[in-house]
Amino acid sequence: MLKRVILFFLKKLGYKIVKIDKKTQKIELTGYNKLEQNYKNIDLLKLHFGCGPRILKGWINIDICYAHYSDYLKYYTDKYYPENVRGDISDFYDIDITKTGLPLPDNSVDVIFHEDFLEHLSQKDQFLFLAETYRVLKPEGIHRVNTPDIISAMKKSKFQKGIIGVYKEEWDKSSHINILSKNNLEEMAKIVGYKEVRFNSRDKSNSNLIPLEYRPDPNDREEDGNIFADLIK
Repeated sequence: MLKRVILFFLKKLGYKIVKIDKKTQKIELTGYNKLEQNYKNIDLLKLHFGCGPRILKGWINIDICYAHYSDYLKYYTDKYYPENVRGDISDFYDIDITKTGLPLPDNSVDVIFHEDFLEHLSQKDQFLFLAETYRVLKPEGIHRVNTPDIISAMKKSKFQKGIIGVYKEEWDKSSHINILSKNNLEEMAKIVGYKEVRFNSRDKSNSNLIPLEYRPDPNDREEDGNIFADLIK
């Protein structure tokens, strides 16, 4: 009990508590510290945000907690997540970029990719995220965005019925917070500094580094229910 109280007040005072393995004396690294140590040894910096259990080999996969892919293969299938592209926990970094930023230099990242991630952030956090990713991306680099389209979702509404006619599943079913339109996304990206936004379709990115795009799952949303875009620095 006393130990818990001491740890509680140390955290309140701003001290960081780290775990040390008694046998190896190695500190258990957070994702931020781990990336700070590792990035200099990676030739091609490819960031995959909101990876969930679809951790990609050769990518820096970032999410707030680790999940093994074994329970999710029934959803991904071999087409989207064949064995040769499956990463493991060594490819994973638990980082909340909107709170800590990234331990990477300006203009150091080759490509950025995420699908069905941006809509889970508030408007403020979307700007924080876009600003930090813009900072680390190399000039002419591509930031690939794949996110639900609010205009497509709202076509399912029957607004003449008032509140009961509004299609709410994009928020209620999937815990989405701020769903964008193409105009919203382009305006935000250009406010942050991206020079161009190119809209296209699934697997049609201008970067040949982008993996096959899993989202939207056809059982969840129609093909035109997502925005596919390349933000170019």
